[in-house]
Amino acid sequence: MKSWDLVFTGPRQVEFSQQELGEPRPGEVQCRACLSLVSAGTEERCLRGVFDEGTNWASWVRYPFKPGYSMCAHVLSVGEGVEGFRPGDRVFAHAPHCQYFNVEAKKVNLLPEHISDREATWTSMLRTTQNGARRINIQLGDLVVVIGTGIVGLLTMQFAKIAGAGTLIAVSSNPRTLAVAREHGADMTVCARAKEAVPEIARLTGGRMADVVIDATGNPEVLGSACVMARKNGKILIIGDTTEPHRQAFGPGVISNYLTIMGAHSSMFVEEENQFFPYTWNRIHELNYQFIRQGRLRVDDLITTVVAPGEMPGLYMKLIDEPSLVTGILIDWSRL
Repeated sequence: MKSWDLVFTGPRQVEFSQQELGEPRPGEVQCRACLSLVSAGTEERCLRGVFDEGTNWASWVRYPFKPGYSMCAHVLSVGEGVEGFRPGDRVFAHAPHCQYFNVEAKKVNLLPEHISDREATWTSMLRTTQNGARRINIQLGDLVVVIGTGIVGLLTMQFAKIAGAGTLIAVSSNPRTLAVAREHGADMTVCARAKEAVPEIARLTGGRMADVVIDATGNPEVLGSACVMARKNGKILIIGDTTEPHRQAFGPGVISNYLTIMGAHSSMFVEEENQFFPYTWNRIHELNYQFIRQGRLRVDDLITTVVAPGEMPGLYMKLIDEPSLVTGILIDWSRL
C-alpha cells in the first residue's frame, strides 16, 4: 500500500510524498486517516531543528521525521493478537500525519458516539494538559496564572477551572488569543510579555501574587518571570518544553520563597490501574470525553484553520516565522 505522508527531511525541510506501508505487525492496527490535529508549537520546533544536546528533543527528532500525534481515523485491519478492534471502527490514534499508518493497538482508542471527529483530534493534547493540572494539584479557590495562550495554555486553563481554580489570569503578548482565553475561562488577561507582566500581576492580586503559575510557552526566557509571579510557597508548572534549556534560568526567590517547580508530560500515566494511581491512558481519555459531553471542555471552537494535507508544507514554513499565526490547525485527509 502507498500512503501520502508529511515528512520533515531535515531542519526547515518538509515533503509531502508517497511512502510504502506494509501489513500491520502483531499487536498493531492499520488505519486510514480522517482528521489530524497539528500541534503547532511542537511541530514548529521539530522542523526548526535547534535542540540542546541531551534533551528529549535531540533524542526524539531524527530526520527523516514524521510529525504529528493526534489523529481521528478508521480501522482497516488488525495484526495478530489484537483484540477489541475491527475494520470500520472509528478511533483516536497516537499517530503521525499520514494517509494510512500502522500503530500499536495500545495507542488506539475507540471513540464514543458523542465525540465528533473534530473533537477526537484533540485527544493527545487533552491528555497532556489534564496531566499538567493533575500534576500541579490545583486546590479549590487557587489563583492561577497561565503564561501563554497557544493550544497548551488554552486547554490547561480549562482544566485549571475544572480542578477548582478560583481566579484565572491569562498572560500573553497576542491580543487575538487573549480574546479566545477570555471565552475559555480566563477571568482577567494581561497583554504583555511575561517579564513586563509581573507588575500587573502584582497589581491584580493586591501584591499577594499567584498560588500557581503555569508556563505553557516553551520559551526559555519565561521561567524566571514565572518564579516572580508566584507567592511564597507557591507552585510553578512547566508544561511547555523548551528546546534550549541552557537559556532557561530560575528567577529570584526560588529558595527564599521555597517555591515548588514541576514538569508535566503526556506520558504521565500508568499502563494498568492500581490503588495508588488509577489514571491510565484509557481513563484519562474517558474523563476528557466526559468533560466535553458535559460542556466543561470546549475544543471545537479552538479550530481556526482546516487545510488539505498538501497545503501543510507551505503552512509549516509560515509557522516557523510566525508561530502564533493560527491556533488549532486540522488536516483534512479527505481532501487528497
